Amino acid sequence: MPGLFTAEKGVCRWPLAELCLRTCGECSRVAAARACTSLADECSGPFREGEHVDWRSFFERVVSSQSDRGARLLSEETPWLAEFPGFMSGAEADEMIRIGLGEGLRDEDEHPAQVRNVSVANCDSAVCIQQPFINELSRRLSELLQLPSRNFESNEFVRYEPGQHYVWHSDEYSWRASRPDPVDVLSGPRVLTFFMYLSDVEEGGQTAFAGSDPSGTSRVASASRRLAVTPSKGKAILWANMKDEWRRAEPAAAHTALPVRRGVKWAATLWVHAAGFRIPELYAGRACHPRMQ
Repeated sequence: MPGLFTAEKGVCRWPLAELCLRTCGECSRVAAARACTSLADECSGPFREGEHVDWRSFFERVVSSQSDRGARLLSEETPWLAEFPGFMSGAEADEMIRIGLGEGLRDEDEHPAQVRNVSVANCDSAVCIQQPFINELSRRLSELLQLPSRNFESNEFVRYEPGQHYVWHSDEYSWRASRPDPVDVLSGPRVLTFFMYLSDVEEGGQTAFAGSDPSGTSRVASASRRLAVTPSKGKAILWANMKDEWRRAEPAAAHTALPVRRGVKWAATLWVHAAGFRIPELYAGRACHPRMQ
């Protein structure tokens, strides 16, 4: 398949590798997923050493690697949050919008409109995952985080028009389920969120974080006074959804998409797991559920 292998290292590009798993040497992971289990070394990077991760060391390293491009820490511990201005160029942001439109935006149907009022598209079709910039973006993030791209979920594209929003929520919720999904058990929680702004917004549309006082309904009234990131075309932010004990959710990472007042907000999200996600998502099916009872 054209473009499957990187020129410099001869390894498979992700997510294009999903179409050629045998060629890319992923058969053992597919077999493990079908058997509702994981390889012994499936957890990656800092999550391989046990149940504890040094987020300070992780974020300082990631920010330092992009310091010449203006990367900086916005918050430490409550939550860990970093900003990467110019992570992609304006032309690259436009290309992401083009890809998202090509996938066909649909109204949010997982949550009622009073919770999340937005248009979405997921990059999990064969057409989308063959797009060159989707694979470049995955490579770029993998290099930044020093984690394999197979740990990433598919890109989710979002478009917020005036008045649209997403109320306070946490990105990691799978392990609170009464009956855990096998995919979440095999891949681990969403340890990190990487959020990319694909457009400027005339007014509103900030991403606000709960911070050190994440409880209570007062969060809504005070959102504008909390730590908030303003959309800027090409900028990305990264935050940790989990505590140092990385199977425990970090309440301070709860966040909200404030309503857009003027303009249109385009963005894309990549959620990152401690272990491979896409292969279990594709191959750990209903046969796994009895193992989880």
